[in-house]
Amino acid sequence: MEIAICDDDELFNEIMSEKLSTVMNKNQIKYNITPFFNGSELITALNDPLNRFDVVFLDVDMPGVNGENVAQYINSSKASIPVIFVTNHDDFVFSSFKYRPFGFLRKSHVDSELEEAVIRLDNYLFKSGQCYTFTFQGKLISLPYNKIKYIEAYGHEVVIHTTDTDIRTTRSLSETEKALSSYGFIRVHKSFIVNTRFIFSVERNNIILTDNSSLPVSRTKTEEIKQAMIKFARD
Repeated sequence: MEIAICDDDELFNEIMSEKLSTVMNKNQIKYNITPFFNGSELITALNDPLNRFDVVFLDVDMPGVNGENVAQYINSSKASIPVIFVTNHDDFVFSSFKYRPFGFLRKSHVDSELEEAVIRLDNYLFKSGQCYTFTFQGKLISLPYNKIKYIEAYGHEVVIHTTDTDIRTTRSLSETEKALSSYGFIRVHKSFIVNTRFIFSVERNNIILTDNSSLPVSRTKTEEIKQAMIKFARD
């Protein structure tokens, strides 16, 4: 597991690295930790194609480019990287949902909360490596779940919109919903199934995705979608 820690407090960065090492070794998880001391430094590293991070442990309060700025950047360009906010502000939990964080750690409770977060993260990364498999033009196609943004009914076909391309298949939307419902996908409208990883915000009649695209929402689904987003953040 490639881990980035970003905190302007060098002492806390060192303490966090030590605690992570202890938890990783205890759970027999291979890892590498790269520390960063400001948001700009981390964004530069994220822009380097030679770097690949599986998770970012991100302080909220930093001078200059703060944790919220970094989370917004990750959301807009690298949506599949989980972000775990590390903060002293309990009230930040609710206001930060727009950044789609994987989780939160309170600095005063790191000892009691870190291991649970790491285990949950390890399980998530395992699931993210799994794929949705279907037939397309006589070929068997496998798409990683975390690359599928949403699925749209189109006549007697469905269009699978991914981060890279769009693919049509003859499988029905109901069949597709059944296959994907256990992997963070939710039916938001009679014609759309959406990956909760890519939902940025929920409005009265539509949802906004992390790429700023908008999809219609059935009014009766709004609360269910919000609960699904919360569940995804917890699970």
